[in-house]
Amino acid sequence: MTKERRYTAEQLSDANKMAKMLASIPEEKRSLVVMMTNSFMAGMEAQRTIDTKEPAMAMA
Repeated sequence: MTKERRYTAEQLSDANKMAKMLASIPEEKRSLVVMMTNSFMAGMEAQRTIDTKEPAMAMA
């Protein structure tokens, strides 16, 4: 069973702005912008994972 996601008003507003921005980009360039955005978001998720993990113990 998957957990239902809930979004804040700010997140929904940001998503709406992003959708409007994507709609304003010519279709032939849109895939590049989507790819760059996905890469940025993946980097943010990776950094969050790094920040929340405990440091590995150094082996002597």
